[in-house]
Parts: sequence; C-alpha cells; structure tokens
Amino acid sequence: METKDELLYRRYTVDIEMVNGLAGGTPLNKGMIAEHVRLFSQGVSNPLKYAKEVEGEVTEESIAAYLKRCSSGFPADEGGAYIRGFQFNAMLKDAAQRMKMTIQRKGLGNTIRDGGLVFPHKLYLDSDSIAVVERPVKPDNGPANIKIFQVAENVKMSVPCAVLENGDLPDKNFRQLWIVAQSIGLGANRHLGYGQFIVTDIHQDNAPWDVNDLLTGSWKGKTTTPVPSQVKAKK
Repeated sequence: METKDELLYRRYTVDIEMVNGLAGGTPLNKGMIAEHVRLFSQGVSNPLKYAKEVEGEVTEESIAAYLKRCSSGFPADEGGAYIRGFQFNAMLKDAAQRMKMTIQRKGLGNTIRDGGLVFPHKLYLDSDSIAVVERPVKPDNGPANIKIFQVAENVKMSVPCAVLENGDLPDKNFRQLWIVAQSIGLGANRHLGYGQFIVTDIHQDNAPWDVNDLLTGSWKGKTTTPVPSQVKAKK
C-alpha cells in the first residue's frame, strides 16, 4: 500500500565519485560581523592593517586573526567531515540554468532550491585524505586574495534524495541534471575546478520509505544535531 510520502515524492540514490578534490567552504573565523564593524570603524580592510593602525605594529594576534579570516574547511562532528544538503540543491539549480530548463519550465528553480528536491542535512565524506591548500583566489568582481582551505581527496558518496511529484522535474530531466552537474562541480571553489565528479549510478528506490528519513539522517542510522561551524585545519 502506498504511503503519503510515496505519493508525494520519488526517491533516488545517486552514486558519485570525485575526479578531483572537494573543497570545504565553512569559514574558520568566529564573530565575523563584530570583526567587520571593528575594521570598518578604523577604516581598514583586515586585521593586519588594524594592528598597524592601532598598535603601530603587526602583532602575533593579528597574524593569527588574518590566517583564520583567510581559512575555510569542512564542518565535522563525531561522524567525521561532511557537506550540507543545500550544496547539492545549489549545484543542481546551476545545472538547470545551464540547460535552460528554468526558462522552459517556470518555477523549476524554486522547486530545486526550496523543498522540491530533498537531501539529507549532512552527507559524510568518508575521505581517506583531507589536505590543506593555500592559493590565490580571484572573485569575479574584486582583487585576488590568498585563501587557505581544506580539500577532501578520493571521495565516493551514495547520495539519497527525494523529488517532489509536482510535474516540474520528470525522471528524464532529473537524470540529465546530474550529468550536466558533473562538470559544474560540488562544494566550494567550484570556479577553480574543485568538486567535479562522475555519476556511476542513478537508481530509483521503490521500497517503502519516509521522507523524514532524509531530514533527520535516520536513513544512515545517524541523527542530525547542531554542530560547531569551526573545524581545525590539518597540518
């Protein structure tokens, strides 16, 4: 007998293998707003300039603050490092825009982003190596900056998701999105080539299930709990 969730959603599992590193994008510095106000009040742009202006020299504290400001990584808990489900929504919405699907089907972008495509809150990386990369990064509309970020290597993931049966994303289009998303990439610093992957399998799960499993993490025997956004970079 079909349940209300089976009538509302189609359930899939997508298996992917990263072909290059997956970059972490969670900032390591805390109190970003307070720091912004402090720097702005002094008319400077970073902790090094602030220390030079206020204390007359670059201090050890200002160097440490600057390094944290430039650093990002993966959130982590007792299960290990993970990425968040909304990063898959962002990637697949980009894929839909590249394919002009969002023009052909009004409302598709909102369906993908806002509840029509459901992923677990956390997806663990199960990576055998997390490196620290330091390199210049230039945004589209600003000067280049030095960034330090974690990169997970050799990542393989089985990604469960549910697609709302509202007519916006038929099975064929759902599968096409993942093929295009391979070269768009997942996670942070995608414009630098990180996060590209190969889809090894997409299969629809017709067994009885509950969409709440995705929201709570119980699909993998784990429950989602609030965790600190800061992670320590490996040396």
